[in-house]
Amino acid sequence: MKKFALIVVLVMAVAGLMFANGSTEAKEVRDLPPGPAYASAAEPMDSGQVKPIKASDDPIRIAVLGLENNPFWIPVKEGAIKANEELKAFNGIVDWIVPPGDKHTADVFGQTLENAVVQQYDAIVTIAGDSGIIPYINKAVAAGIPVATFNVETNDESDRLFFVGADLYRQGQSAAEAMVDFFREEGVDKPKIGLLTGFFAVEGHELRRLGFEEYVEKNAPEIEIVGRVETHDSDSEGYQLTTDFLTAYPDLDGIYSCAGGSVGAAKAIEDSGRKGQTWVFCYDFMDQLMEYVKTGIIAG
Repeated sequence: MKKFALIVVLVMAVAGLMFANGSTEAKEVRDLPPGPAYASAAEPMDSGQVKPIKASDDPIRIAVLGLENNPFWIPVKEGAIKANEELKAFNGIVDWIVPPGDKHTADVFGQTLENAVVQQYDAIVTIAGDSGIIPYINKAVAAGIPVATFNVETNDESDRLFFVGADLYRQGQSAAEAMVDFFREEGVDKPKIGLLTGFFAVEGHELRRLGFEEYVEKNAPEIEIVGRVETHDSDSEGYQLTTDFLTAYPDLDGIYSCAGGSVGAAKAIEDSGRKGQTWVFCYDFMDQLMEYVKTGIIAG
């Protein structure tokens, strides 16, 4: 029981380091107003600073399952590597594992999660792209291996220990609200929008899409979504699909990107000479995206 408790603490430490913003200062818990949609539900004062208080007598091996198919994953991988370095003092070992495939879905992650069980990892951290991953999570937990999920979560419940991430539906609402406000301030009466998502099969991506579309339908029916396409989290596909949108709709006003492919979308607008006429609304504080924020191509 003591070892299990220590494993849980180590898993929490890994999750904290993967999503830490680098600050070492304690953070106050925020008093949240009824809105806006993008507000976090809670922020613990020790966010990103959870550490075990004693070392385990036996090595504790933690498998972290992620992807490397777009720049979003660079800091996540760095966080896992940092967690491995910091937890060595507590006899913890963190392995960064990339399943063979570029998708978030269970057909890619399920077998890798099962392999981690067979390899007798003490704990597993994984994304949960769709409900097909639930039997694999539950099987691991039934075998006595705690599982934590991050970034994307399934709508249906699993036996996972905890989830680290955002409310993706509310993120979609927030993006829509920002876009509506932007175009109204710009005086664009009937904006035309192209919608990029990573995968329709990934529940987290769908939550962002649905949150966005349902907000628009209710609050800004003048906005026209001219098409919905998958980028497969690829910037090259995001580039080509945005180029296709711009060709088909020369008066396109915006691109809403639910997942990976946003860098490609912004570059397509830059290369087409549409800066100041077509804007991108997307997610993730990545260096590549912030450059386009500075130039004004990414408006939100």
